[in-house]
Amino acid sequence: MGNCLKPLKALTIPPISVEQEKENLKVFSFAELKKATKKFKEYMTTNGDDNRFAQTFYKGYINETTFAPSRTETGIAVFVVECLQDSSQAQQEWKEEVKSRGKIPHPNLVKLLGYCCEDNKSFLVLEYLPKESLDRHIFEKNKALPWEIRIKIAIGAAQGLAFLHSVKTSSLNGELRMSNIMLDEQYNAKLFAIGSKKLCFVGTTTRIVGRNDYVPPEYVFAGHLDMKSDVYTFGIILLELLTGLNALAKHDDKQNLIWTKPFLSDKDKIREIIDPRLGSDYPMNAATQMGKLIKRCIKVDTKKRPLMQQVFDGLNDIEKIKD
Repeated sequence: MGNCLKPLKALTIPPISVEQEKENLKVFSFAELKKATKKFKEYMTTNGDDNRFAQTFYKGYINETTFAPSRTETGIAVFVVECLQDSSQAQQEWKEEVKSRGKIPHPNLVKLLGYCCEDNKSFLVLEYLPKESLDRHIFEKNKALPWEIRIKIAIGAAQGLAFLHSVKTSSLNGELRMSNIMLDEQYNAKLFAIGSKKLCFVGTTTRIVGRNDYVPPEYVFAGHLDMKSDVYTFGIILLELLTGLNALAKHDDKQNLIWTKPFLSDKDKIREIIDPRLGSDYPMNAATQMGKLIKRCIKVDTKKRPLMQQVFDGLNDIEKIKD
């Protein structure tokens, strides 16, 4: 298998021309969203770095055809997310960003159904993902996703990110996090509104907050970010999937994720860092190849990191390994 990386080839799903897509977003009123969510009853909260950029999801119901507020029994479920803006100009920029994002459909991106921009209030209306965010399945002690599901999620997230790189050709500015990977009923991964902090996070800063394992070394040393920075962060997410350790958790002097790096390409040592909840129910050769791929992704030299399409191809090869 080598390092599970192949020469770059065409994307599995061809890039979609943003200019060719027509806006197909519903403009909701605040009253409609209030009714749909039963007065914004809190449903789920995800946290960003150092508990900043916290995101609250409200569960609502709308008519599948008209998108009007609906009863639970007759409507389809949606997520409603509030996005706070600090000025009317920021709100207008947010609105334009939403319209742009609505023109980029992909099965591994959370589908944007509509938005509300009214009386200094801004909301996104998104498809409902019943399994919620990936971090809830990896970091909660009473849950243990099997190896096959972890690989499936990694492949879906990699495909979504490779697609975004094909249409944006720029870094995601530190927005890639395990909490931004949402899951449908079949554990298909979908990236949540990634591409601009203006779209889904409180405020409009592009600065990466906090010092944690997600932050690539080129940003720490030079304040520089590019698409290879996303590859680094995705490598850390793969490491979280492999080990069950949280890159955003407060660790003691050893328990950050980078200490695992020397263990990643050794078949015997990888047993020491793999998520113990997996027991022995995983293919050792596949786990070893996963470790090697992660090690490539988190290299300090950005030129030695693979492209996201190569990461996607490598994960597909790893999924085929059954021993």
